[in-house]
Amino acid sequence: MENIPITSDRIKEIVESSYASQKSRKSVRRKLKESPPWKILGHDALQEVRVGSIFENKQNMTKFFCNLEINQKVEFTAVRSCSKRYELKCIVEKCGTYTSIKRDAQNRFAYMFLSHAASLAGWSYCRPVIAVDAMFLKSKYCGVLFVAVSKDANNQIFSLCFGVAESENNEAYIWFFGEMRKAIQVCHKLVFLSDRNQSIANGIRKVFPEVHHGICLFHFEKNLKQRHAKATVINLFPSAARSYKREDFNQLISQLKSIDKKTYNYIIEEPPARWAQSWFPRRRYDMLTTNMVESMNSVLLKGREMTILRMLDFIQEKLGEWFYERRKKANKTFHRVSIWRRDD
Repeated sequence: MENIPITSDRIKEIVESSYASQKSRKSVRRKLKESPPWKILGHDALQEVRVGSIFENKQNMTKFFCNLEINQKVEFTAVRSCSKRYELKCIVEKCGTYTSIKRDAQNRFAYMFLSHAASLAGWSYCRPVIAVDAMFLKSKYCGVLFVAVSKDANNQIFSLCFGVAESENNEAYIWFFGEMRKAIQVCHKLVFLSDRNQSIANGIRKVFPEVHHGICLFHFEKNLKQRHAKATVINLFPSAARSYKREDFNQLISQLKSIDKKTYNYIIEEPPARWAQSWFPRRRYDMLTTNMVESMNSVLLKGREMTILRMLDFIQEKLGEWFYERRKKANKTFHRVSIWRRDD
């Protein structure tokens, strides 16, 4: 191969052309921003996209369409692509976030239900256990935020749906669970977990008569402490509830009865099938409490101080970040079991 010498004049010519090309690119980019023929889309905001939209770089474009797939429950496939042009096609016929609003007789806001598209798509791959609770809103108009969450295969909190109502009552929960049933797929092994709120129990019994409703062990134990139960009883109760064999359960609960029969009668008012692991008729996947809802409470602490619409934007932004990071991690996974189970 013949070596071609590069003189100093040639180097100077290359530098000048490169500098001119760089100035040209900057000039074009500036003109596009000042008077764009199409949108120049960044990755930080989910804007309306159309044919001919211009992205600043490939990374921004990829992140934009990942967020669009997550929030709108769509899936794209590349029809044609090159370094400067991408043609995409949506391959999902029916897609979208499920929302519902109920107004009162005076046409005023009463209830709201929201389940994001990514949550509906991912629910089929989660454990069939849903924890439900309500959080107080701290904005000017108060009210409560209903939250339903589950856990995915990586043992991560998976938000399922949200609702807003004036207070926790039978009517509000029946409407909330009714909308939930319309939004999600109901499997025959489904389990609900909650505290001992009677309105939640009534709503589940009315709308999901075929599911099993379990009680959060932490809240049940908290009720015993409020009744000033003996310390020995407080120690025996969780041991009995968490035991896997019924023989162990019977032995521990007999000890508890011999120590404090009054507290025993209070505990046994709730059938063991609702709180004891050995008597539970379905799999709880070692989820004995509603701590995952309390974790969501901490995540949404700032959003609960906002008005309803701003709070919903806050929730969508937070979930978008979660799902985007999880999707990136999942795309780098090539083994058959989940990352959490593999590392266990």
